[in-house]
Amino acid sequence: MKKTIIVLWVLFGLGFIVINSFAGETTTEMINNWKKSASEGSPYTPFYLGYSYKNGQGVKKNLKESFRWFSIGAERGDMQAALELANMYMDGKVVKKNDNKAIDLYVKIGKSDTWHAPIARIKLLLYARNYSIGGEGVTPNKIRAKEIFKRLFEVEQFLMDKGSKEMHESVDRANSAIDNVMAILNNMSNEEKDEVLLKLKKESIK
Repeated sequence: MKKTIIVLWVLFGLGFIVINSFAGETTTEMINNWKKSASEGSPYTPFYLGYSYKNGQGVKKNLKESFRWFSIGAERGDMQAALELANMYMDGKVVKKNDNKAIDLYVKIGKSDTWHAPIARIKLLLYARNYSIGGEGVTPNKIRAKEIFKRLFEVEQFLMDKGSKEMHESVDRANSAIDNVMAILNNMSNEEKDEVLLKLKKESIK
């Protein structure tokens, strides 16, 4: 149990640190630059704007405007904005609570190659746990818990398949490299092969 708490603390602490990495004094000029960049299609500045409106940094605090910017960022593929958006749907304070939208976003984030992925998977696990035994104001619902566990399994299976595919691709590249080396060696004379082997032996001794 203690290890679980430590892991959760590290992951959410990491999220807090990265989220605040651009923070400091957010100026009106920064806000205007982010809005200009966002209007030109930037996938990342909508998160900065959403975070600024959420915390009242450089602008007057406005959670609805924060939700709007996080939504734009999520639509453009920014997993950091998507995570904030999922939390808002799960919390239900800024926008009407929508578990299904939140879970869909957590699944999408969980499958990504970003540092937000493990946080999203933990969110799914905790939410499934709450529905399984109750907690955080959630009424136990075994059927709902099972549905969320299935979505979590979907993420884990995706990651396993992806890892397996990458491993096979790596092996294929290695085999291709070996085939190329063998082809070169086959075209060499015995004297040339001996010279190559001698050089390799010398390199291994260094």
